[in-house]
Amino acid sequence: MNYFCRKIRKLLFNKEFRYAVLSLSLKTIRLRYKNSVLGIFWSMINPLIFLLILIVVFKEVNHIKNFSLYALSGLVFWNFISTSILQVLSSFIDNSNLIKSLNIKSFSFPISALLAALINFLLVFIPFFIVMFFLNYELNWSLVFVVPLVLLTAIFILGVGVFLGTLNVFFRDVQLLWNTVIPAFFYFTPIAYTLDLVPKDTRYLLKFNPFYYFIESFHDIFYRSQCPNINSWIMCFSFAFFSIIIGYFTFNKFKKGFISNL
Repeated sequence: MNYFCRKIRKLLFNKEFRYAVLSLSLKTIRLRYKNSVLGIFWSMINPLIFLLILIVVFKEVNHIKNFSLYALSGLVFWNFISTSILQVLSSFIDNSNLIKSLNIKSFSFPISALLAALINFLLVFIPFFIVMFFLNYELNWSLVFVVPLVLLTAIFILGVGVFLGTLNVFFRDVQLLWNTVIPAFFYFTPIAYTLDLVPKDTRYLLKFNPFYYFIESFHDIFYRSQCPNINSWIMCFSFAFFSIIIGYFTFNKFKKGFISNL
């Protein structure tokens, strides 16, 4: 644990590392929307389309008061989590030429991918926040908990992305498998339904899903207008902590083989 903390501090206080991360992040954002007419608004289309589908599908069966706000608050953050993990996961492969040709620390690529995802999320969240007001969202004190929750979510994303991304360097099936599994997690996470709709004898299975705690915490803040409960904070912190530890140590163990496998 002390070794891990020392390595992180060393990276964060390295001026060249910080410059590389920022430059790569800005480059990623520019390339993502290069020659795009709608630009950043493309990131809004996916959750809005899903919201319309969910409203139509659950129009007659949902029992959730203000279902649109409930579903949208879950969809916005689900979209952030799922797309960010994929971007971090693929960062080593996408930047293989730079890793081979430039003297840049390999760990700067997943961090820059995460930073780009966070900047994109902030830009997209502003118009979504306005949309939520039209869906009768009321500004309240619970909003202050968004910052620590997004921070824990970002650490979780980085840990999972680095772990999968490291394995993906050696086994390209990992990204294909993730693309197959993540849609299943969408339905296995209470984004557009509540826990009481799940049969009692299988409800406990949701508690093994890490996405459950993060999405429910965002529902607490934006839909229920309350601070996530202590159990949610503990679980979010635990998943964030263990994912970044496992992710970093997996990366540190196999990074020497990157060049020959990229």
